[in-house]
Amino acid sequence: MESILARALEYTLKYWLKSFSRDQFKLQGRTGHLYNLDINGDALHASMGLPLALTVTTAKIGKLEIILPKVSNVQVDPIVLQIDRLDLVLEENPDVDTPSTSNNYNTQSTTSSGKGSGYAFADKIADGMTLQFQTVNLLLETRGASSFEGEAVWAPPMASITMCNLSFYTTNENWKVVNLKEARDFSSNKNLIYVFRKLEWESLSIDLLPHPEMFSDDHLARSEVGGAQRDDGAKRVFFGGERFLEGISGEAYITVQRTELNSPLGLEVQLHVTEVVCPALSEPGLRAFLRFLTGLYVCLNRGDVDLKAQQHSVESAGHSLVSLVVEHVFLCIKDPGLFYFWLFFYAHGHSQV
Repeated sequence: MESILARALEYTLKYWLKSFSRDQFKLQGRTGHLYNLDINGDALHASMGLPLALTVTTAKIGKLEIILPKVSNVQVDPIVLQIDRLDLVLEENPDVDTPSTSNNYNTQSTTSSGKGSGYAFADKIADGMTLQFQTVNLLLETRGASSFEGEAVWAPPMASITMCNLSFYTTNENWKVVNLKEARDFSSNKNLIYVFRKLEWESLSIDLLPHPEMFSDDHLARSEVGGAQRDDGAKRVFFGGERFLEGISGEAYITVQRTELNSPLGLEVQLHVTEVVCPALSEPGLRAFLRFLTGLYVCLNRGDVDLKAQQHSVESAGHSLVSLVVEHVFLCIKDPGLFYFWLFFYAHGHSQV
């Protein structure tokens, strides 16, 4: 049984990590360590159901600690992966249907070819794993309308997202923690495989950062009309970064649906946040936030995806449904006269990709 468990773990790590080999780590009892790892961005893209316009350009782990259950309990207790730091960079593709992007999808198709061959012991072990993160750093860069000549005088700001103390674990269909055998009972006598996972995080902060292209000569020149710089352009250029959200806790309920052969069918994510507090935003900061939202909207609704890429998206990640519920939002906006305006409202929205 020890050798079967080791092969199942190796199978999972090979799928998620670049250039992984069994010789990279040695178990000391039921614990093993790996350091400075590169995650396969294509596998991450497919499993998260990300839109085609976004690419995972960087995914790195600092330290990974693997804690195995007792061999006698491997069917009911999860393997625990403890990660000190995960660094992610998501960038919008300049052109979704370019040849280089197509090569990425060919690679992704090869990477995910192991999925769809059946729901084996290794797949069950992987679905039951518990992941614990100390820190997750995500940099999100979109291009908005800045990639189209004459439509924008500056690129949208980038979002630096930091999440602390994340836990990601398997539950039953009622989002209760049970042993893994009970969690798999829901899929019994069904023609589909269902996996229910819950994500909790203790703290989330978002900083808006100026995009490097904001200070390029081309963007500065286009912000000038008749030899004089436009007022709104000047404010954008002087935006030097600002914290938008701070210290937000929340949870997500994730449902994964697959065929009997373990091919992806659907992904549903329900995000729930009780309270959001936005620090005092300056006027340039508020403008930058609106620009960021515009860039993100344009990215998620691009129409230049070719039919082959769309077909591949359905095959690799299935259909994704993401909903967000925020119960209370406190927003403070600081104008140049140092007056503060507090807004309190209920926000509820969802999106489908």
